[in-house]
Amino acid sequence: MERLQAAIEKARERRLTGPSAAPRKRAAGESQEAVETREIKARDVGTWDHLALIKTNEKKLLRNRIFASTRSREAVYFDKLRTKVMQQCKDNGWKRILVTSPSAGCGKTTTVSNIAASFARQLDRRLIVHEFDLRRPTMAKLFGHSAAVGLSDTLEGSVLFETAAVRYSDNVILSMNKGPHPTPSKLILQDSTPRILDEIEARYSPDLTIFDSPPLLATDDALALLKVVDCVLIIAAAEVSSTAEVDSCEKEIAEQTNVLGIVLNKCNYMDDDYGYGYSV
Repeated sequence: MERLQAAIEKARERRLTGPSAAPRKRAAGESQEAVETREIKARDVGTWDHLALIKTNEKKLLRNRIFASTRSREAVYFDKLRTKVMQQCKDNGWKRILVTSPSAGCGKTTTVSNIAASFARQLDRRLIVHEFDLRRPTMAKLFGHSAAVGLSDTLEGSVLFETAAVRYSDNVILSMNKGPHPTPSKLILQDSTPRILDEIEARYSPDLTIFDSPPLLATDDALALLKVVDCVLIIAAAEVSSTAEVDSCEKEIAEQTNVLGIVLNKCNYMDDDYGYGYSV
């Protein structure tokens, strides 16, 4: 964002001192600064190409239950989920989705990872995934990625986002973690976190951003994130998550933001005509 602001100032200086700057087209009521910001952001779309592209192995992904290939039945389920999520967000003007679960072991991160893999098959949409489960981060392991820095370093201000984040595909950015953070709640609740997230969104202009959060009923981390997202997708596990737990999650979420929906995961006996569950 600092570079974006510097570029805006430089562009403004050229406009004021340049002998023959071409006039820019403005929308009704749009300021010159807004025009310059919009143009710079448009040029910065190419910054996606500057992020490192991770190497993945389809067989290893499959062992970790990440269905990257369109040949699998499970991939079709996640494609349906992706499409429903996109439709709901488009209809409501939502861009930030928090994915959580009532408790650990519901397959929340696996579901997020599969949504990311599904977006990689939808090339006309761009997605950023932030791994905010800072207590038990597992996404990097699922994708077979290892790095010296991650999202927590970006939030601490010690590493730029473009250094810590990677591309899974040309249209999917993964912002993962190298390991657990000692004080996740403090990091999430710091005043700079919403600003950093806004700057990332302004610079990379994703169609959607997904936040993989800890279980809602286990810690206060997910609760702290509710104020910076537009909606929440709840992942419940068959024969694990109780009705009371799901109801409690819905109530907590509805007090601060929108409930996007509930996914029933790990359902061994669901008919092929329904849902997005897959047997484990």
